[in-house]
Amino acid sequence: MERDKGIRYMRGLPRKTLPTRVSKNSVLNYASSPPLHVTKTIPLLRLLETMVARGFRRIFVTTPSNVLEGVVTPMEVVRYLFWRSQESFETPVLSILSTQISKIMRKDIVSVRQSASIVDSIILMRQKGVNGLAVVDNNNVLKAVLTVRDVLEKFNFSLKSGSVKDFMSESPVCISINRPLREGVETMISSGFRRLPCLDGSHPVGLFSSRSIAGFLGGRTLLREAGKTLGEIMSMSVANFMIKDIPVLDPETGVSEAWETIKRSSYGSALVVKSGSLEGFITEMDFLKAVEI
Repeated sequence: MERDKGIRYMRGLPRKTLPTRVSKNSVLNYASSPPLHVTKTIPLLRLLETMVARGFRRIFVTTPSNVLEGVVTPMEVVRYLFWRSQESFETPVLSILSTQISKIMRKDIVSVRQSASIVDSIILMRQKGVNGLAVVDNNNVLKAVLTVRDVLEKFNFSLKSGSVKDFMSESPVCISINRPLREGVETMISSGFRRLPCLDGSHPVGLFSSRSIAGFLGGRTLLREAGKTLGEIMSMSVANFMIKDIPVLDPETGVSEAWETIKRSSYGSALVVKSGSLEGFITEMDFLKAVEI
């Protein structure tokens, strides 16, 4: 099958010979490579379809010579939808999805040199509060990507002792499943949280996230809604964008056991529930803070 124009796979490009010896502490031993990256001219819909098909939470944007230019995550998509909805509710949603990602991508990328150590990379992720680092050479050419999941699955680490309640976020910002998408997006942007536990009354029932919105726009569900305007999409209830099969943990669960549960899920997070009430929320970033280095 012919590869999509604008989507570049470094596996098919000529490579320079890497050093024969790479330190066991090098970030390159833990980062995922070769990374998939795109050019800034591809339309938003194609990028979202790629995110959904490959399960990616971020896609980097490079020049034709692979120099890093930007990154697109579901949160950039959410902000763009919110901005466009303030301009006009009558805009056909498909016309928005034809937008080139150069208008959406974020340019302030947190990156690390390929010569960096894994420990320094983990410290940087903690300091910046990011769950993914671009790994670049001295010319800012993209070489790999290091994610929190890479660290937790590949790095030989120990987790600090304790239970979920010691690391979770307490009193998380939530959203009712009956609220419109517009309100959910506004709450997400104003709070700075890309994941919001969903409540049916006071009962936690799922997760509303920037990734679930991207999954809707880049998945098969959109085919049934393709004729709608942005206003009509924004008026749909949060329930239409909710992830229902999110892991649920008891706050007394040990942190190591909790990670074993979450790593089997593709969502990287879990609701913390006790006696039917939401106690908190825990994500991969919380487990990164618990890693002994």
